Amino acid sequence: MITALSVGFLMGWVGSMPLAGAVSIFVFQRGLAGHFRRGILLAAGAAAAEAIWCLIAVVGAEQILSRWPGLEVVAKSAGGLILLALGFYFLLKIKTLPASIDEDPAGINTPDTLLREFWLGFVLVAGNISIPFTWLGMITIAVSWGLNPVAGPPWLFVTGVALGIMGWFTLLLKLLSAFRSRFRPRTHELLMKAMGFLLLAVGTLTLLRAWL
Repeated sequence: MITALSVGFLMGWVGSMPLAGAVSIFVFQRGLAGHFRRGILLAAGAAAAEAIWCLIAVVGAEQILSRWPGLEVVAKSAGGLILLALGFYFLLKIKTLPASIDEDPAGINTPDTLLREFWLGFVLVAGNISIPFTWLGMITIAVSWGLNPVAGPPWLFVTGVALGIMGWFTLLLKLLSAFRSRFRPRTHELLMKAMGFLLLAVGTLTLLRAWL
């Protein structure tokens, strides 16, 4: 049981590290702006949705895929289109560094704002229906390495995944909070544009892999 929890934590942590993901970019933006609690709530929403998708992968994604093999193409295509849309969003909409806590003390951490951040993170992940197939592949790789993340109760592995995701994003936000003063608005704009291009590239690659 401890192995399932620890393996889930490790897989959740490592799987959240690439900055090409939509959630990572949004959390990165919150961290640069000094919005630690907003970033944490966004990450929590993403972790909750990821845990649900992971549970689906553990208990039934393989059976679903064997019954409807064409669903994988649909799932990957949807994921690619989401990444393309987010890439255009970062290229066209993100122009300046969001207001810091000192500049907007009243509106940053209201319950409504924090709840919206949670649901933003949840929707970003829940809307990507290719995730359970990705988790199915990751679990298969773990088993091939001699680890069996689903040897215990599925909920234990899924809990470890959620904790791993939260662990990585908490560390990321702490680091950004410590070094954010070194980022100028122009640097932030260029960084967001670079991430926008990265999302477009990953989205295009996802679509090509789905269709070819």
